[in-house]
Amino acid sequence: MSSSSRKKASAAPDAKANSASPAKGAGAGPLAASAARGDETAILRAIQSLREDLLKKMDDNAEMQFKELRREISQLRDELRFAVDRVSSRTKSLEDRVESLDTAANDHSDLITTLERDVQQLTSSLTGVRTWRRGLGGATSASTRIQEKREAGKNPTDFVAKLLQETLGFEKEPLLDICHRTLRERPQEDQPPRAFVVRFHY
Repeated sequence: MSSSSRKKASAAPDAKANSASPAKGAGAGPLAASAARGDETAILRAIQSLREDLLKKMDDNAEMQFKELRREISQLRDELRFAVDRVSSRTKSLEDRVESLDTAANDHSDLITTLERDVQQLTSSLTGVRTWRRGLGGATSASTRIQEKREAGKNPTDFVAKLLQETLGFEKEPLLDICHRTLRERPQEDQPPRAFVVRFHY
């Protein structure tokens, strides 16, 4: 075989090899792309799963915090209601005490007014008694003469006691130690009666 024939024979396998090489490269391209797409899908799924886990944890945490907040608000509301009830109770008690004190003050005011009126009446009566006793002539500090329009057969002590009570406005009859007529003859019908001689107990 000539040298030119050997060169052609040796060149033939190279052409086949070259023709087979592009076919092998063309088959590897789709596989690589498919593998890349699979990796991308796995990554996206992992990201989605992580996102869902984070959202679930955030929801659980938010729900737990919301429940805790509601519990604290409820506890605070109960404490506030208890404090308001205590304040209302104390306010009601103070109002009742003020009303009671106001009623007592009004009662005391009425009592003081009554006492003032009684004191004025007693002072006026005492002044009248003093004036009356000073104006009686011939009387000692313990004995007093009282004249009557005409003599009658009454108990002198009871009669004079009632007369003094009605005349001077006493609440009760004054206490008399003794009461009798002056020592002279019994007057005639047309003559004035004898005066009483009265000894007061005080």
